[in-house]
Amino acid sequence: MLAVQTLLASSLMASTALAHFTLDYPTTRGFDEDKESDFCGGFTSVSSRQPFPLGSGPVHIDSHHTLATVVAFISTSENPSSFDDFNTTSNGTSIPLASSIFQVAEGERCFNIDLGSLVGLTNGSDVTLQIQYDGGDGNLYQCADLTLIDGYEIPSNETCTTDASKASNASATSSGAASATSSASTDSSSSSGGHKGIVGFGIMSVAMGLAGLTLL
Repeated sequence: MLAVQTLLASSLMASTALAHFTLDYPTTRGFDEDKESDFCGGFTSVSSRQPFPLGSGPVHIDSHHTLATVVAFISTSENPSSFDDFNTTSNGTSIPLASSIFQVAEGERCFNIDLGSLVGLTNGSDVTLQIQYDGGDGNLYQCADLTLIDGYEIPSNETCTTDASKASNASATSSGAASATSSASTDSSSSSGGHKGIVGFGIMSVAMGLAGLTLL
């Protein structure tokens, strides 16, 4: 019996260790799985800024949950230090979501974001991208610091042809999960208070009926 208990405990620890995600492109500020639930995954200082398209550009993540919910935000602050910096600009203008709210299955996934259409960004604008990820055990975060370049060409190995944020590529496996995601998107777009608040959809309603994603 002791051997069985030890095996179960070891399995649980191994499962917990994998309960995260990585931001692979653009390159994350840093990764520490013990701090991934903190602002910018625990890496609060701006790192070297990377060139990124002013128009449509890809984001690559590696999801370590069977099913998770993802959304992307940006900050126009020179040195964002709190979640509020991803809700409004320095003059109080609300910043739209950089992506839709969508679900991904386990594994390497990508989606495209078009930052050129957001809050008057132009060639040379410095922004910070923050990915929020919830696999059912709380929100996790990763950040990347970018300089937007008009006409910047993404490396050929980083392009994204199967966009996980598109409805045709959705990972949800039941009509219930799909309708919940649709409802969440509607609630988010109709909110006048930035990204704050509770979005009421069960990100793993297909399997476990877990709590919904809490936006920044």
